[in-house]
Amino acid sequence: MFKSIKYVLHENVTNLFRIYSIAKYELLADMRDSKLGLFWNFAHPLIQVLTYWFAFGIVFNRKAVTSYGVTIPYIFWMMGGMVVWFFISPCITNGCNAVFSKVNVITKMKFPVSILPATVVLKELFNHFCLLVILFCIFLIGGIYPNIHWFGIFYYMLCAIIFAISLSMTTSVLNMLARDTRKLVLACMRLLLYLTPILWDIKQLKHMPAIVGYIMKANPIYYVVQGYRDCFFYHKGILFYHNSMIAFWIITIILFVFGSCMMYKFKHKFIDLI
Repeated sequence: MFKSIKYVLHENVTNLFRIYSIAKYELLADMRDSKLGLFWNFAHPLIQVLTYWFAFGIVFNRKAVTSYGVTIPYIFWMMGGMVVWFFISPCITNGCNAVFSKVNVITKMKFPVSILPATVVLKELFNHFCLLVILFCIFLIGGIYPNIHWFGIFYYMLCAIIFAISLSMTTSVLNMLARDTRKLVLACMRLLLYLTPILWDIKQLKHMPAIVGYIMKANPIYYVVQGYRDCFFYHKGILFYHNSMIAFWIITIILFVFGSCMMYKFKHKFIDLI
């Protein structure tokens, strides 16, 4: 186990520039495919946010959300969570296909396969920064101003990066073993959007068994979503969500260890799996 972890960490640390170069190339390639290029990095998530706001904020008439004595208009509360979803969701879905999408490279040269999930996450991190710029502007217009608590976003962003890489290492190898893995992940992500309290407040679960709430709070994505919202609105601090934090890091470490073992075990077998 420790040999596998050392192998993955060594490959990623010694290939940081290669990770950056591949992510940059993939990002520029996407921009070259359209005439408007960078515009879609801002427009696409903004259109999706407006769609969800229209559906849930207007059609279903969601009211302002009150938590920890702070009342936040629904549109701002929703965007505080959606900004995380728009980052983690493509990291997971594209990360699942990280190895298979580079089969041409893997078959032609000796390549550090374990860095591929990190390249996907780094590429999506740029899109995440673009959406954060939009979010900050909207918050300023709405009267929500930056403060020192906003720096906590960097911690939760790091949590999201580590979780996405850890999960993608596992799913990318499983996708090589069985192509149905990506289809399963895509189906689960559609369900996970509504099971994760992003579009609704988890306090609405009062009429359900307590065990349901505990399971949902143990969701790693929920921890990051709640963290972002805390930085923007509630300012309780990182340690305030200590139970969710413990569950998050336990799940993430298990995923990282398992993913490292999978990468190490199949490092010489990926060509045979194509």
